[in-house]
Amino acid sequence: MNDVVRPDVPLGRRSPHSKTRVLVADRNVIIRIGVRAILERTPGVAVVAEATTYDAVIDAVDEHGPDVLVIDLDLGDDTTRGLQLCEEITKRYPHTKVLILAQTLSEFVVVDAMRRGVTGYLLKDDVKADELGKAVRTVQDGEVVMGKGIGNLVAHSLGSNRDIGEHVTDREHEVLKLVARGLSNKQIAADMYVSESTVKFHLQNLSRKLGAHRRAEIVHKATAAGLL
Repeated sequence: MNDVVRPDVPLGRRSPHSKTRVLVADRNVIIRIGVRAILERTPGVAVVAEATTYDAVIDAVDEHGPDVLVIDLDLGDDTTRGLQLCEEITKRYPHTKVLILAQTLSEFVVVDAMRRGVTGYLLKDDVKADELGKAVRTVQDGEVVMGKGIGNLVAHSLGSNRDIGEHVTDREHEVLKLVARGLSNKQIAADMYVSESTVKFHLQNLSRKLGAHRRAEIVHKATAAGLL
């Protein structure tokens, strides 16, 4: 049979042509199996490796070069180490996007994770199977994914900075809301009936006004300013 798994072949070499190659990092074997099963039912997605420790994550990213890392920060009861790991991944391997799949929600952790380059944050108990597959594809495209209620929680934690909000135009605010929903520039343009260049222009203005350079940072700072 052609589909028999060969244990001598590294996982990362089994799906070189998949559109979305994923590394799943969680110390709970049941969670890993579940996430893997869900993702591999998503067309074009393949889980190329699994990891259970912080060091193993780095080794697996280095060896397999996944498009997306789906990770529980608490691989060793050290959330700070998990956050540092995410920052290291985003800096050393910019092609690999990071999606946190957490057991619990912490305002501080969400804010710090976004600051360190994480572009997705979901809760295990809240995310549905189809949503997880969609979220992985979304962060791969460079968009931001935040679970239900997370944006509001972060805003409550940080408070509001209305001075920034007063300088954001209605059209920029409209673009901002669509970015927060995870839409691409092309999708935003279609939704607003404008050109992609117009969307980019609004994003450049938002980036300047909010002092942010990446989409995740724009969403994070806009949330902190009470714009979302």
